[in-house]
Amino acid sequence: MFNQNRIYRVFSLINYLKAKPPKSCRNLSSLLEISQRSVYRYIDLLIQLGFDVQKDRYGKFFIPNKENTPEFNPQEIDFLKKLVKTAGKSSKLAHSVLNKISSWSNLEVGAENLFNAHLGKVIEKLSQAIAEEKQVVLKKYYSANSQSITNRLIEPTKFTDNYESISGFEVGTKKNKFFNIERISEVEILDKHFQFEEQHQFYKPDVFGFRGNKMEKEVELKLSLRSRLLLKEEYPLSSPFIKPLGSEQYLFKTKVQSYKAPARFVLGLKSDIEVLGDKGFIQFLDDL
Repeated sequence: MFNQNRIYRVFSLINYLKAKPPKSCRNLSSLLEISQRSVYRYIDLLIQLGFDVQKDRYGKFFIPNKENTPEFNPQEIDFLKKLVKTAGKSSKLAHSVLNKISSWSNLEVGAENLFNAHLGKVIEKLSQAIAEEKQVVLKKYYSANSQSITNRLIEPTKFTDNYESISGFEVGTKKNKFFNIERISEVEILDKHFQFEEQHQFYKPDVFGFRGNKMEKEVELKLSLRSRLLLKEEYPLSSPFIKPLGSEQYLFKTKVQSYKAPARFVLGLKSDIEVLGDKGFIQFLDDL
């Protein structure tokens, strides 16, 4: 049983590290229900196994998304192996490269399949709950805003585009909220039907995840290459609103529900961002 628990924690850690946003050792400790010292041991184990575990500028851990990185298909991997073998069996460098090609490609595919299987299970259960109009508990939900890990009792109503979030009425707060699919550890469907259906509302969130029926605020930023990459990494929905200006500079302009999230992002990268507007956002930053 001890070894089974260790294997389960390793798989769970991979899922948590691949799910955005990056997480602190303390967060991972709460999610896995182990000590922070054990978290570091498991991270070291993943690194030894070949996983690309990285830290962000705040010292939080993550496994980077490889979707924008060129990957080899099976035919290309086979071609590379044959090409390297032409160096001869006696070449230690060729032997090392062959091992890395095989282990790297298998490792990445395995981790991605594991992560996608977890997300698929979460989406499947939420879809079932919506169809049956039943309440669910989102277990160990990680909130990026409050940095807290809690169970959330909700009545799920609708998925956003690309199934990135689920809209639901939270019973405890009596509010309609969005919950990021990647931050849900597990879904428990309760034997209890919707009780607040008349209060259900669905508003499409802005690129920072804030919901509402009016998008009257606007944020306009000039980004460096670094801040552009970080914006797309932390807020993937921002991608369509980023336009190149040339000389490794980019313009980001979009309507938002709230200034809070973009303000946090700007304050963390002051030297890489020039705030162009709107007046309300500039004033909001000045008042902080």
